[in-house]
Amino acid sequence: MPSSPTVWQRWLAHELLRLRTAAGLDRKEVAEQLHCTTQKIGHLETGTVPPKTLELEKVLLPLFGVPQDRWPFYLQAARDARKKGWWEGYAPTQPDWFSLYVGLEQGASEIHTWQPMLVHGLLQTGEYARAVMQGGTSELSEDAIDRRVEARLARQAILADNDPPRLWLVLGEAALHSNVGGPDVMRAQLRHLLAVAKYPRVTIQVLPGDVGAHPGTQGAFAIMDFPAENDPGLAYIEHRGGALYLEDQRVVKDHRIALDHLRGLALSPAMSLDLVTRTAKEAQ
Repeated sequence: MPSSPTVWQRWLAHELLRLRTAAGLDRKEVAEQLHCTTQKIGHLETGTVPPKTLELEKVLLPLFGVPQDRWPFYLQAARDARKKGWWEGYAPTQPDWFSLYVGLEQGASEIHTWQPMLVHGLLQTGEYARAVMQGGTSELSEDAIDRRVEARLARQAILADNDPPRLWLVLGEAALHSNVGGPDVMRAQLRHLLAVAKYPRVTIQVLPGDVGAHPGTQGAFAIMDFPAENDPGLAYIEHRGGALYLEDQRVVKDHRIALDHLRGLALSPAMSLDLVTRTAKEAQ
């Protein structure tokens, strides 16, 4: 099960919706028992706020007919959902979407992503990340950039966990030639890709630049899946003004299909790493 407070909160939200539906109750009936508004029930069921342990123990769990031997699991989940993740300490120097995204990423079981122009943050070296941030339009101080780079590198620790997420990256060939930070930075970044690709749960494919039109032309996106069986996952799109978390299952399915097509068009993992190796040698 997830170790991230954000994902525990997400799991509880899905469970509360599932339990209420199974009990044949509507939000108004639950709100009457909890002495709150239907809006609050909506917030609980969408993960906007986590439930309090007292609300679960005194009202929600008995109301939904949850067997008492399962109560400790839900109560502990509520406590875990209210903990602070390590990434909260970086919040003052990060964009508004940072805490939610990293909280989801840190508890994901699988991350499948298409990155046409840049290496994914989980696979960036510090100098590459710094160059990306310095090349952006945000006017950041050096101290703020330092903190952002530190946070980006801290995120990568999940890849070395005992139970790391499955990371499958489809990378546009343009990203191999983008010269972010100059030749030395790019060589180091490409060599880092080769090193991380040896991790058993990391797969890297490169989409050649000459494939023509393809389903990734609209930009980068990621799909996150989570350990809980009833969690359908989400699609994530980052843009200049923030980020979108798409949970409509038709939309998520469309993104899964697009990623399947991109994987089919891309070079095989072995051929992709050969290309990365050649590009690293040629970087000047």
